[in-house]
Amino acid sequence: MIVYLKSVTKRYGKVEALRGIDLGIPMGQVVGLLGPNGAGKSTLLQILAGLSFPTSGTVEVLGGRPRDRRAMISFLPETECLYPWMTPIQAERFMAGLFPDFGRNRFAQLFAELDVPHRPVGDMSRGERRRLALALALAREASLYLLDEPLGGMDPVSRRRILQALIRTWRGETSMIISTHQVEGAEGLFERVVLLKAGQLVLDEEAEALRVRGKSVAEVFQEVLS
Repeated sequence: MIVYLKSVTKRYGKVEALRGIDLGIPMGQVVGLLGPNGAGKSTLLQILAGLSFPTSGTVEVLGGRPRDRRAMISFLPETECLYPWMTPIQAERFMAGLFPDFGRNRFAQLFAELDVPHRPVGDMSRGERRRLALALALAREASLYLLDEPLGGMDPVSRRRILQALIRTWRGETSMIISTHQVEGAEGLFERVVLLKAGQLVLDEEAEALRVRGKSVAEVFQEVLS
């Protein structure tokens, strides 16, 4: 298993962000981590990235503790993480200096595909900043990609470009966990669907099994949330 969680709980004071999560993800899958805002998706991804720790339970990523596997994980947080004064070239150099697996040719390709402008981060729109951050994350040759809301706030054209970039980036020996609360248009990308609601795991199923039952990912998402 590339990801293994057993009885994982996360509390912030009296607030329980995650409740007893049990989850195992084999290598090579593209997983849709679905749920409404506040469901615990970002908290779970931060734990898998080694940037936060569970209050209780067991977490293993790539056979070890997440914080010991950070060099093998490419994480796109939902919060913005680039300095306003940075240009795309400066951001590229920064990432290349941090991560030996960062591919500059790959970044140049993604930069063009995602239509990122050549101007400082502070002069970009939110969508442009997110596309730049995604290009930086996908340019790495990581074993596990953790992408928090890469489609959030995007117009239809940008969403299509991002989905195409995700499909081209995925390789059979890598895994992706992509969180979103906007399922439309993305469900064909997911091989597996994990759905959180109020910090609890309410669905964990292969996307093909849903289709065999005559259900789309979007339909199941709405049923669980209703």
